[in-house]
Amino acid sequence: ITPFELIPWLLGQFSSVREVKKNIQKLNLININFSEQLPLSPLHWLVADKQESIVIESVKEGLKIYDNPVGVLTNNPNFDYQLFNLNNYRALSNSTPQNSFSEKVDLDSYSRGMGGLGLPGDLSSMSRFVRAAFTKLNSLPMQTETGSVSQFFHILGSVEQQKGLCEVTKGKYEYTIYSSCCDMDKGVYYYRTYNNSQINSVNLSHEHLDTTELISYPLRSEAQYYAVN
Repeated sequence: ITPFELIPWLLGQFSSVREVKKNIQKLNLININFSEQLPLSPLHWLVADKQESIVIESVKEGLKIYDNPVGVLTNNPNFDYQLFNLNNYRALSNSTPQNSFSEKVDLDSYSRGMGGLGLPGDLSSMSRFVRAAFTKLNSLPMQTETGSVSQFFHILGSVEQQKGLCEVTKGKYEYTIYSSCCDMDKGVYYYRTYNNSQINSVNLSHEHLDTTELISYPLRSEAQYYAVN
C-alpha cells in the first residue's frame, strides 16, 4: 500500500497495537504519490491504544517499529535518535534544583520553574519532541473527562506554532492548523483550530457507524466568544 493509505488500512485491519506489531512486518510501502500536487513526504506514524504506543518509520532498510515509552512523536530525525537525545535533558526537573555548581558559591533560586532551565524553546521538531515529552510526562492527571481534555490541549499548547514564526517559502509559514484528541471509552472526538480556541466535540456514538455512507460535520474554525456582559 502507499504511505497515505497506511492509517486507514491499520484502522480497518487491527483492533490493538499488539495486532499491528504482529502483522506490520509483512507490509510493503510503495512509492506512489497521492497526486502531482501532493507528492509523498517522509512520514513517521504513532499508533496507540489504551495500553501501549509504538512508532512506525519507513527507512531504506524497511519498516522500523519502536516501542514509544514517552507517547510523543514529531518529525525528523528518526525516532531512535529522538529518544537518545532525551539523555541530554536528564537534569530537567519539575521542582527547584539543588546547587550542584559548586559548594564554594552560594547560588540562589531566584524564581520558580528553574528546574526547567535548558528546556528547548525553539520550533525545530527535535526541540518540540523534548518539550512535549517533558510536559506530558510531568503533567498532573485529571480526575474528570473535562479536566483531562483541558489538560491535553494545554500539553499540546506547549508546542503549538504561531503564524509568522517559521517561514516555509517566501510569505508562507508553518503553523498549528488544528489540535485534536479522542475519548476512546465514549467515542467523543475533540478539536480546536488556529482561529477558534474553543474546544468542539463530536460524539461518534450518536451516529449509526455501521454504514457505508460518509458522515461529516462543518468545521467550526471561526473564533467563538462568550460575552459575560
